[in-house]
Amino acid sequence: MAMLRVLHRAAFIGNICFLVAIVLLHLKQPINPGLTSFILIMGFFVSVILNVVVSVWQLVLRFSNKKEDGAPRWLRMVNGAFLAIQLILLLK
Repeated sequence: MAMLRVLHRAAFIGNICFLVAIVLLHLKQPINPGLTSFILIMGFFVSVILNVVVSVWQLVLRFSNKKEDGAPRWLRMVNGAFLAIQLILLLK
């Protein structure tokens, strides 16, 4: 279960990178191209994958009546909200 807590936190960091990546897309001249590319990859690719993995794992735990992972409720809700936003943007 500790691994799921770590994945929740990594997904949250990826979600922050997702927000920064959206802002960076609107800038004409990126400040640091290396950092910009890292944030874009982390925000648009890694965070989506992590959110899907965390959400599926959370659903499996919920439906199998196993013990909760210990991640705070607000973190689970924020990651779920970001996953919904990312899926809407991907399917658009």
